[in-house]
Amino acid sequence: MGSAGDSGRPAALGGRAHTGWAALVAVAGGVARPEVLLRGRAELGDPAGRVRRNVYHAARALEPSAAADLVEAAERIAAQQAAAALGPTVRDATNEGAVVRSCGVVVGAFSGAVRLESILKSHALAHAAEGQLYQGALLQGAEAHGLETFAIPKRSIWEEGESALGVARDVLRDWIQQLRREVGPPWAQDQKLAALAAWIALARSS
Repeated sequence: MGSAGDSGRPAALGGRAHTGWAALVAVAGGVARPEVLLRGRAELGDPAGRVRRNVYHAARALEPSAAADLVEAAERIAAQQAAAALGPTVRDATNEGAVVRSCGVVVGAFSGAVRLESILKSHALAHAAEGQLYQGALLQGAEAHGLETFAIPKRSIWEEGESALGVARDVLRDWIQQLRREVGPPWAQDQKLAALAAWIALARSS
C-alpha cells in the first residue's frame, strides 16, 4: 500500500442512495476519535433529463428490447455521474489532510438475478430495482477512483458496525446520534447510515 498519499490519515466515504441521488459522508478516525470530514449530495440522474430517474417505472410502458436499452442507459449515466461526484469529494477530503482508500455503500436486499420482464410487471420490484441501480452506480463510481468498495446491507448495518468497530449496537447508535451536536445539520438517517457505512469500510480496509 505504499504511496505518496500515505502521509495523510486514512479516511473512507459512505453513501446512501435514493432514486437519482445519494447522500455522501467522508469520515476519518474511529470510535475513540471520530471525525466527519464532509457531507454532500451526489446527483445520479441524467443531467440532460432524457432518461427518467425512476427508469424501471418508465420502462414498464415500453417493449422489452426498448425497456432493456433504457435501463442500460440509466445504469451507464448513473455510474458516470457517481464517478463525477465522488472525484471532488475525494479531493476535498485530501485537502483536509486525509487519504480516502475505501467506500461503503448501504444496499438493500433486492437480488439483481430477477428477470427484467418480472421486474417490469411489479411496482414493488421496479422500486427495489431502482434502488439497486443507484447503489450499484455508487459502488462503480468508487471503483473508478481506485477505492476498495464494501456493499453493506441496511438490514444488518448495525450488527456489521458492532463487528467492525468493536462497539455494542446500542452504544454505536448513541455514538452516531451524538455526532449531530458536533457536526450540525444535516444529520438525518441518510447521513447517519452513510457515515456508519464509511466507518465500517474504514475499519475493514485498514
